[in-house]
Amino acid sequence: MEREVFEKWLKNNTDLKIGIINSYGSAINTISKFGKLNNLFSEDIYQIKNLNKLNEKINLLEGSDLYIEKNQESNRRWSSALEHYKQYISSEEETEGKDKDKSRTWFVGAAINRQDQTQKFIEEGIWQNGYSNKYIDLVNSIKIGDLIAIKSSYTRKYDLPFDNEGDSISVMGIKAIGKVVDNLKDGRNLKVDWKEIDPIREWYFFTNRSTVWQLNREEGWREEALIDFTFKGKEQYYNKFLDYYYEEDYQLEENEQYGWISFYEVFANKLLEYKNKREELLEIINQIFNDIGMKNPMVKKSGDGKDEILDDICPFTVIGLFNKGITDKNRIKIMEKFSEYLEIEEIIPDSFEGIPVLNNMKSWFFGDKKHRKDGDIDNLWKLFELALKLADDYTETNKELFIDIYDKVIQQHGVQWNITFALYWIRPWDYLTLDNNTRTGLVEKLKIKIPLNSTKKTCTALDYLSLIELLKMKFEEDDYPVHSFPELSYKAWSGEIKTEGKVSEDIELPRDREYEPYTKEDFLKEVFMDEEKYMTIKSLLERKKNLILQGAPGVGKTFIAKRLVSSLMGIRDETRVKILQFHQSYSYEDFIMGYRPNGSGFELKEGPFYEFCKLAAENIDEEYFFIIDEINRGNMSKIFGELMMLIESDKRGEEISLIYSDEPFYIPKNLYIIGMMNTADRSLAIIDYALRRRFSFVDLEPAFEKEIFKNHLLSQGADLNLIDKIVKKMKKLNQEIEKDLSLGKGFRVGHSYFCDYVSSENWYEEIIRYEIAPLIEEYWFDDEEKGQTLVEELLR
Repeated sequence: MEREVFEKWLKNNTDLKIGIINSYGSAINTISKFGKLNNLFSEDIYQIKNLNKLNEKINLLEGSDLYIEKNQESNRRWSSALEHYKQYISSEEETEGKDKDKSRTWFVGAAINRQDQTQKFIEEGIWQNGYSNKYIDLVNSIKIGDLIAIKSSYTRKYDLPFDNEGDSISVMGIKAIGKVVDNLKDGRNLKVDWKEIDPIREWYFFTNRSTVWQLNREEGWREEALIDFTFKGKEQYYNKFLDYYYEEDYQLEENEQYGWISFYEVFANKLLEYKNKREELLEIINQIFNDIGMKNPMVKKSGDGKDEILDDICPFTVIGLFNKGITDKNRIKIMEKFSEYLEIEEIIPDSFEGIPVLNNMKSWFFGDKKHRKDGDIDNLWKLFELALKLADDYTETNKELFIDIYDKVIQQHGVQWNITFALYWIRPWDYLTLDNNTRTGLVEKLKIKIPLNSTKKTCTALDYLSLIELLKMKFEEDDYPVHSFPELSYKAWSGEIKTEGKVSEDIELPRDREYEPYTKEDFLKEVFMDEEKYMTIKSLLERKKNLILQGAPGVGKTFIAKRLVSSLMGIRDETRVKILQFHQSYSYEDFIMGYRPNGSGFELKEGPFYEFCKLAAENIDEEYFFIIDEINRGNMSKIFGELMMLIESDKRGEEISLIYSDEPFYIPKNLYIIGMMNTADRSLAIIDYALRRRFSFVDLEPAFEKEIFKNHLLSQGADLNLIDKIVKKMKKLNQEIEKDLSLGKGFRVGHSYFCDYVSSENWYEEIIRYEIAPLIEEYWFDDEEKGQTLVEELLR
């Protein structure tokens, strides 16, 4: 039924063809099954009728590499279907909101009519009955009688503000007022648990909130906004508020969206007390999950199959226990138990819209023992402590300490964008979350470019703090679409960032690491190759994903490989390029993974290819290049082992278990392999067929006769006669090599010997005698006379 309604909406509100409509309807069902099967969430997407909750599920999906792969395989049909479903839910919410306008208008009218009765009620002091002096003094001091006018249509009474069960609803109301006043004096937004004080919610909303918010937004914060307020005579604020209400689409039935913040901040403070009591903290966590009957995520199977509690934990992973893809009911259960064991008195939130959550499969901020270095967890605690300190005291000294530890932490296993989620959890008013939705909102809506200067293509500490400082300045602008980090996160998740006429141009932060641009044109200027061959190489690499550049000594294989990948990336970014050299004894254990001595025994160590694949998999939107020099010197089947199959272009992304760790592993689609092979190496046997089948091969030839080679030497100051001499003599030598049946084209001498001209009388002679002559002598080792004759000819 729900699918039929969605497809009907698509038919009436889009120009999609009926086949696409049916395809999208089916895709939503498929995605629901995928989410359940992979433990991302437990409900059908068709049952979700709230845009915030839908965005939460989409964020979990987009954090899954497997989802990304499946989406690409379907030509992005999954993401397109979800985008249309978001539009459908948004339109349904808008329609529902309009239906509520009449009831809202009626209630405001009723509130105004009761103004005189309310004032009399307050003046007579009836409301003081049974309340502590603390709250009486508070209310008297700020004179906001309308805020505690509980004699609304909810209570149906005039004499005392009690409900039918005899509970003092006004007490809850006054407590709420106290919290609001405290928060406003801090310059912060409202933090009220509306469900707890539901009977006075609408009255409070239409009296105080409209005036305070309007004074705050229109005139800047003034404490006087709370003084001598009555609804009578303030109709202009009410009218302004209604305009603002409709613009921002606030919903009365929703919990106050920032009500969770107080608990999270207090929880962080309590958690810091366990920095040096981590064993006790782990025991508490285990007891909590035993109490609520849930499996403890901090328990793993040991080698003998028994349950084993982790021996250490970081604070961010602790908070992540109730900030990942589980039901709100279970989140609340976990928080309630933490409150009990850690003695937290703050109200536990029951609504979590706009709070970034972790992927269930990646909910730790540290690796297991195989992927964890000494000090990783200590670093996370240190960052946690310094983040709280910096939030409370934003000084240059604290900034420097924060920057130092942050940049260490983002290099650790298990840490990427999620570290910004965690900083936002502990101090939402001070730190920016950079989850997928917020990054999208920053780039697409607020036109702020996010610098990606870390090796994992995330923000460095300087990047991150610069973003925070920029946004805090923007928050001060009256017409800016958002005015705090919680508001930004909430609206990014709900899709409510409104930017019409408010954001005009892109904002780019200064980069703490500049990457030099490098284009195809730059490549063609530096490399002695024409555009047609360049485009052929580019096409082969994109299609096959594996390429070998082969040629004789001196044709510039390494030079070309480095500049080729820079031109494909568009910048010179060495963090996305790895270069190593094979040799006859190079092994799988060197390349992928193997046991190495550590002084007290042996430990499993990851090799460069394993680490580079993991890095590429964490940054799927960027291209990564693994360059292997002398690739034909190694035994490819031996070095790649079980991964030999996975380097094929159509096998990228497929998982296989590694022989040493038995863990699932795959080679990501954004990783390209470029090998270099010296065709003049007599010591090598015929190239392995396995290598031939999985790579495209491109021959690189000497460029002595190319005009660009001549111009290159001229630009370095070489004499034209010398250039002509080099071209003629090397051309003749290469002809001799090519026609020799024991040698051939693959043994010709390359141009790179002569690419670095030095103004010296002996420059040419030294190159011939000490670089090219030994090569010629090796070529004609069985005919020394001919070799000597050729060298003498070059020196004439």
